[in-house]
Amino acid sequence: MSKPKDTADTPAADVQGVRFEIAVWGLVLSAGCRAIEIFLEAQSMAGAVGQAVLVEWGSSRLGVAWSDPNEPTTGVAIARRALVGATIGLGAAGLVFATLAATRGVTLGPAVAHVEASVLVLGFATAGIHAWRDELLLHGITLRALGERSVPDVARVVACGVTSAGAALGRSDATARSVFVALLLGMLFGALWIRDRGAWRPWAAHATFRWTTGTLLSGGLVHARLADDAWGGGSSGWFGGTAAAVALLPVGLGALVWAARRLSPRSAGVG
Repeated sequence: MSKPKDTADTPAADVQGVRFEIAVWGLVLSAGCRAIEIFLEAQSMAGAVGQAVLVEWGSSRLGVAWSDPNEPTTGVAIARRALVGATIGLGAAGLVFATLAATRGVTLGPAVAHVEASVLVLGFATAGIHAWRDELLLHGITLRALGERSVPDVARVVACGVTSAGAALGRSDATARSVFVALLLGMLFGALWIRDRGAWRPWAAHATFRWTTGTLLSGGLVHARLADDAWGGGSSGWFGGTAAAVALLPVGLGALVWAARRLSPRSAGVG
């Protein structure tokens, strides 16, 4: 894979417009991830790691950055960005849970008598790896392909939602509700990319959201049983019910409003 000329090493080229070749390379990386998934179908964790490494390698060569290369950064600054993202992800998961709990869409079982640290760590590692892969592939490359100034921030946020929805649509268990939820979350994470000027904040938000719903509320701390109907989602999971879509609708709309009002500096390192 050859490195495009307008990567982070030449920031002035970021403003030239939509880069279709970057979008094509994104599709190539998606195909590579699919091949790894098929090849390592029986070893899901190994497959996820392989996909994340592939996407990291490919996206870095396309100029997608975890931090704006034009601005100095420190470990403390990165930790602060990640903490803000984690708080946002926790808040989004909390909205889903609160909506379900307030409408009897979820039943809480007894709290776990002995919290297993290994379960929580493994759950976060799994969530973090999937978020690593998805954020770079679905949002980082998308924003990089769209350019910085040629496409309005609102359209860039919507584009991130569309790529997330497209990925969700490709799942064997996809439903209309789960695809819509993926759209809303994608817009949230896309807005965080633009605000953060890198991957740390959206990655932390994505990972924490996955960890909260997939581990903490699914046996890590408490056992939450979703109502077996269209509202709760039942066997379709946390993202398959109408409640999740209703809870996250303000989040997605908020991301659009923020982008429309341009309340923050524009991205220079990933767009």
